[in-house]
Amino acid sequence: MAAQEPSPPSSLEGNKPGFPKKILANKLEDKHLCNICLKILRRPFQAQCGHRFCSYCFNKAVSSGPQKCSACIKEDIFEEPTSILKQGCAFPDNAAKREVEALEAVCINEECSWTGTIKEYEANHEGKCDFRILPCPSCKELLRANELERHNERECPERTLNCKYCKEPFHFKNIKAHDEICPKYPMICEGCAKKKIPREKYVDHIKLCTKFRTPCRFHVVGCDMMVEKEKIHDHEQACSYEHLNLLLHFIMGIKVNLECLQPQSLELLKMGQLSGAGAPVQGACALLPPPPLHSEKTKVAELSRRCQELELKVSTFENIVCVLNREMERSATTMEAYNRQHRLDQDKIEILNNKVRQLERTVGLRDLSIVEMEGKMREMSAATYDGVFVWKISDFSKKRQDAVAGRAPAMFSPAFYTSKYGYKMCLRIYLNGDGTGRGTHLSLFFVVMRGHSDALLKWPFNQKVSVINF
Repeated sequence: MAAQEPSPPSSLEGNKPGFPKKILANKLEDKHLCNICLKILRRPFQAQCGHRFCSYCFNKAVSSGPQKCSACIKEDIFEEPTSILKQGCAFPDNAAKREVEALEAVCINEECSWTGTIKEYEANHEGKCDFRILPCPSCKELLRANELERHNERECPERTLNCKYCKEPFHFKNIKAHDEICPKYPMICEGCAKKKIPREKYVDHIKLCTKFRTPCRFHVVGCDMMVEKEKIHDHEQACSYEHLNLLLHFIMGIKVNLECLQPQSLELLKMGQLSGAGAPVQGACALLPPPPLHSEKTKVAELSRRCQELELKVSTFENIVCVLNREMERSATTMEAYNRQHRLDQDKIEILNNKVRQLERTVGLRDLSIVEMEGKMREMSAATYDGVFVWKISDFSKKRQDAVAGRAPAMFSPAFYTSKYGYKMCLRIYLNGDGTGRGTHLSLFFVVMRGHSDALLKWPFNQKVSVINF
């Protein structure tokens, strides 16, 4: 008989579920499927109930605690504790692993012509296929692996480039925006046509460039000529008559506007405007006669009356604003009190929620402990401690039919011991045979299990085992 020692990993071994069904070149058999992810087994483990799982799927399922075997429930053969999945109760199924790894496979990626076995696919092709679809790390577009490098270098809108002028990095999609602010970007002077002037030096250049066209100094009064700096003096001499005419119209417009002001400030404003207008027209403006005052008095009286009316309205509005301010202060005080009480209530609710969650966790842990204790009691009641174990298989015909159909190919016996502190063992039986004996024989395996007293025992296990069939 074969002796097998369980060694399920305590942490997740591998980080992938099963292989996709499409990689098989031949017909798929149900025995090669994981009962959790429903894909082709990857590093298969077999539980006590006989169902097989991927190592990753099994460890992920039991990482949060013991779980009921969904396959047993689906097949209506659920039986405690055999159908409970938990750490330490599953064994690497090397026979199934060899069968799966020897299956003929093809690459599932479009246009890839690779063929081989599943073992070769996992080791040499799965993560290296040039036709596998990968997301671009920058723009998240899905591309083939052999196109990703070219995409990152030439096509990705999120790719990073270095400016050829200032050497600063920027995204390709922002290339125009960067050109607008790049301090080293080459500019062309509109005056002297000099090229390749860095933007950071362009302002200094146009300050000194004699060919750069600037507005005439009389543009504020209407001259719209753009003149080269070196020709401004010639322009002012040639257009002095036009400039004086524009300046006269500008001053007359100011005079008309001044008529709407009080007589006392009229003379001061007139003097200020004339003094800022330039020396060439001071003599002409000084000869203007003072405006009539009878119309100004009427306007001043009207303005005074309107000011008094506005002062009365302002006083009324000030009283209304004071009342509203007091109401707002009272409302703010009341709202602050409500907010304080709300915060206190929220704190109490949070404390109570934490207590409820803590109690729920405590109840859950106790329920789990009760289930484990019940399982241990059932194991202890069925266990023997003299090395002799009689295994009676009830309803043999139905269980053999399930094994032939592949629903439950294997069964495990309750654990038994050579002595109270001796080796822990069990039997595993394939009612329809296993390996080369499948379909023709009944296969029985003797399994040495992990026990509490293993540190006190002699290893490796080297004892005589006798199996008698009644």
